[in-house]
Amino acid sequence: MKSVQGENSDLFINGFKIHIQTEDWGPEKKILISRVFKNGSVHKTFKLAYEKIDKVEIALQRKKALDQLHQTVIDWSYTEI
Repeated sequence: MKSVQGENSDLFINGFKIHIQTEDWGPEKKILISRVFKNGSVHKTFKLAYEKIDKVEIALQRKKALDQLHQTVIDWSYTEI
């Protein structure tokens, strides 16, 4: 099982430069992780364990979960930053 490609987004919210980076840390770590960077520093980290992903062994399912996590973190950023 290989890691799936991550996602990156750059946003400007309330005068702050926000970068959101979401990655699949692969079968060794068994986690998807999304970090919110605010002005270059990690502001918040979100994690999604493989065990919470339906049919995690299928790369397409992991990619779908990664994309959903990424969008959830974007939505969170607009309401919390």
